[in-house]
Amino acid sequence: MSTKEQIRKLFELDDKSDNELISELASLCSIYSMTSDNLKFKWEAFALNSGCSLKPTLPYIRHLKNSLQREFERNLKSRRTIKGRVITKRSNTMDLSEYGIANDSQEDSVENFMSNLLNNSTAKQHKVVPISPSVETNVTKISSATSQFLTRKTAHTIESQYNAHLPLRGEHGGEPISFQFIQDQIKPYRFMFEKLKERAFTLNERLEYMGSVIAEANGIEVYGNPTRPNQEPICAYGRVFPDATEGRMNDKSVMVQASIDLAMGRCIKLDLSHVDSYSLFPGQIIGFRGTNNNGDVFHVEELFMPSMPNKLELNSQSNSKPVELIVAAGPFTLDEDFSFQPLEELLNKCNELKPDIILLMGPFISDKHPKIIESIPKVFFQEQIIRRLEHVLEVNQHTQVFLMPSARDCIQNYSLFPQPPMSELDAKHPRLHFISNPSSININGHNISIANIDSLFAMAKQEITKSSTHKDRFTTLIQHILQQRILYPLLPTESGDIIDSSKMVDIQLPWKPDILIMPSQFKQFTKVTRKNNYSCNFFN
Repeated sequence: MSTKEQIRKLFELDDKSDNELISELASLCSIYSMTSDNLKFKWEAFALNSGCSLKPTLPYIRHLKNSLQREFERNLKSRRTIKGRVITKRSNTMDLSEYGIANDSQEDSVENFMSNLLNNSTAKQHKVVPISPSVETNVTKISSATSQFLTRKTAHTIESQYNAHLPLRGEHGGEPISFQFIQDQIKPYRFMFEKLKERAFTLNERLEYMGSVIAEANGIEVYGNPTRPNQEPICAYGRVFPDATEGRMNDKSVMVQASIDLAMGRCIKLDLSHVDSYSLFPGQIIGFRGTNNNGDVFHVEELFMPSMPNKLELNSQSNSKPVELIVAAGPFTLDEDFSFQPLEELLNKCNELKPDIILLMGPFISDKHPKIIESIPKVFFQEQIIRRLEHVLEVNQHTQVFLMPSARDCIQNYSLFPQPPMSELDAKHPRLHFISNPSSININGHNISIANIDSLFAMAKQEITKSSTHKDRFTTLIQHILQQRILYPLLPTESGDIIDSSKMVDIQLPWKPDILIMPSQFKQFTKVTRKNNYSCNFFN
């Protein structure tokens, strides 16, 4: 589809009457190397700030062009200026098109580009080496740490196994796997445009929905207002959060916020001294029964938890077939270089085992990598990762590769959760699929849900527990995710985790999958949760 056709559809313009407007918008895409989707986002932001209509007009599009030009010049000046002076050198080796600087006839190179950005000492000149498939740069050379990794004695050892007695799939029968997305993939969207009222409405709507789930699971007929004084025991529900005066939540600082329908969104402190067992964290939605004698504290006698969701029944599950997956989460290179030797070893193992699915989750090029300042991330992604994957697909004719982004990836524009697929990257292989974060996929009749966010570690840091018997903590954390029916139930979120409330529907977990995959900082483990003779296998 041509750029003009994409613009016509995105902006809902008419071919005949808006032909000049479409041409003007297309020229902006060409001049500033933008996709039509990015131009749409730029226009909407400009329209909201200027107070004009969201339907573009020629005068305002020209104002937008001036704004884009000023932004481009500011970026250009900041990229080429170091401590107020510009250091350039004539050369015939450096292509600056990746930085948005056209130099078809002038072959400029930048010496000492972005040096001293993180250091206040005097700028030192470093030669910038062009990135190309035939040239090995300093950051792609194998470092001493990577050399130690390649010669380690514990390579390819099995750390743990689950159901080790079951046989593997065996030789591939030649039949390709079948897969379909259970939920639609997340489309590109505007973020950082949340309104306080809309966020409050979304959170309250979810609170009331979970209240109905708790009532149905525990046979509660009617709820009462927990913030009002009452001498008789009542049942209520609310969202857990810590008392701000107590710092981190403890058993003495547990509060709940009731819904707007139940108590106008007011809050009340909980007394849990009479509860024998509980596991609570901020953001958790719970039910409770007890009394509020004077209106200040609700004395809890019993806690109620939501039930786990039911299994999703699909017609294809009656013909489910074995499927072999290899799953890995980034980063895929060590901090000392961008040689991607760990990824190379992983893909060599894939060539040996010939799995049906290779699922790789970011970060692929981490924004926390110490040498990111010396790299061109999208070029590295193309040369170091995509080329390796394309070779694997050539060797293994029945393998499918799925790539899921991370909020820490600097090769995509969404540093929050959820994320659309990495759609702007140059990879056209028919068996190489970019998927959104999260995704739910039915593969050979097996429902698999995947989320690339560390919910487990974030909840474990905030969780408070009380129990007279020993309980497996990992199993409890997984049950929280399934009971809360959302892939990130913590609220407020952990530092560094950003959730867009307008897309909260995309991170819900309305059914119980056969397999739930969520990487975390914890050591790898596998747990199984069961409900009504139906199990969910969790892989970390």
